[in-house]
Amino acid sequence: MTGHGAPVLVDVRGLNCPEPVIRVRSAIESNPGRTLRVVADSADVCDNIARFARKCGYSVLMLDDVPDTYSIELSPGGGSIQKPAVSDRVVMIASEQFGTGSEELGKLLMELFLRSLAEVPAKPATIVLVHGGVKLAVAGSAVLDTLNRLERLGFTIRVCGTCLDYYGLKGETRVGQVSNMYELVEIMTAATDVLRI
Repeated sequence: MTGHGAPVLVDVRGLNCPEPVIRVRSAIESNPGRTLRVVADSADVCDNIARFARKCGYSVLMLDDVPDTYSIELSPGGGSIQKPAVSDRVVMIASEQFGTGSEELGKLLMELFLRSLAEVPAKPATIVLVHGGVKLAVAGSAVLDTLNRLERLGFTIRVCGTCLDYYGLKGETRVGQVSNMYELVEIMTAATDVLRI
């Protein structure tokens, strides 16, 4: 019987990215057919784990949360197993400016690059924002409208959660989805080409 017995507890509180997703993957592999109850200290961690679990064919139930503690239940068989999406290109942006030298020019060039990205015929499917590139996706960014347009055009935008934490920008994203290093590596290794900016 699928999901039989008490749920297996997976406590990922206090763990840094990508360890929570790796712990859940390990629990899924070592407890086939069992329901897992995951306890985390961040809604973003729960979202990342939920996305991963759905890819593995699990259904996800968000449970009541108490201050600083979030719980989700993962039940096998509730979803469809998915392979990582393969795209021709992934654009990885690691800075809020394009190139080195003048910061003002670099920011202008980044804005022009992103606007042009929407117009080229061979569009990449995913934009990955890491390091200083996460600042492009937060409140006050000069390129938010452009990134929102790219998302409406079908681009997937993933924003590194560890980088947001490092820069004190947690909860400030206004476009894209907060991600984790495990998922970002999965996206980049599945791509046929990664363009680094």
